[in-house]
Amino acid sequence: MTGTALTTRDKVTQLNEYLEGKKSSLIKIAPQGTDVDRIIRVAMFEAVKNERLINCSPTSIYMALAKACELDLVAGGVLHRASLVPMWDKKSKGYNAELWIEYTGLMDLVKRSGEVAHFKAEVVYENDEFEHSFDLESGEILRHKKCHDNPGNLLLAYAVCFFKDGQRQVEVMRKDQINKIRKSSRSPDSGPWSQHTEEMWRKTVIRRICKYLPLTPKTTAVLEHDIRSDFGNAFDVDVVEQDNTKQADNVIDVQETESKPKPKRRSKVKDLVERAKENDLPEPEEDFTS
Repeated sequence: MTGTALTTRDKVTQLNEYLEGKKSSLIKIAPQGTDVDRIIRVAMFEAVKNERLINCSPTSIYMALAKACELDLVAGGVLHRASLVPMWDKKSKGYNAELWIEYTGLMDLVKRSGEVAHFKAEVVYENDEFEHSFDLESGEILRHKKCHDNPGNLLLAYAVCFFKDGQRQVEVMRKDQINKIRKSSRSPDSGPWSQHTEEMWRKTVIRRICKYLPLTPKTTAVLEHDIRSDFGNAFDVDVVEQDNTKQADNVIDVQETESKPKPKRRSKVKDLVERAKENDLPEPEEDFTS
């Protein structure tokens, strides 16, 4: 008997039955109008293609899809805005599925703010022609001509946001800056950072430029989820903190400050006595202020 093929087929069948049983829960989580059936179909298609994904716990796949439904994203498919990624769990000694946001998904969400007309993120190789400068008269200048024959190694990544009012926002990151962020990842030498390095470079510079962009609450939630997936709960402040959307309640100031003496509380009765004196009224016979 073809034991291995049958086992894989059984896992696919069991996963499909499990997710179908969870469909009502996914419908409750998803925004109104979300095609939950399509989300499940695409997830099953991705699982069939990826042996590690089919070996993930069904619960972790369901939790990843629940997050996809909550954020209104399809994990996999032609548009490829997000992916189900199998991650090795040392505690359980097995694979768990996690929802990873693709850089195209972040770009698509940024456009939903209503103020962004166009968004572009690119990588620069060492043999490309690239110029990035600022001139007081001409403003910011960015020119990039790709070398397709022998590009060489990755050198830079940049993102440009074109607003509907004609303004632009540019962000450029060097190799050393990106590698510093990569080292903070939970899986710097495996998974997307290893298999899809160029895409991760683009996503890193997109995260950085998002600090200066108007983001919807949903886009902010997706961005935070994406950073948790990559770095765990230890957020990279330089990536996550957004001047226009992120409040300072997640920032803890550990510097010691001199404690200021608290002002003495005034007694209500004492206030009445002083007011009586000011208005030439008789004072209380008994002193309640001591």
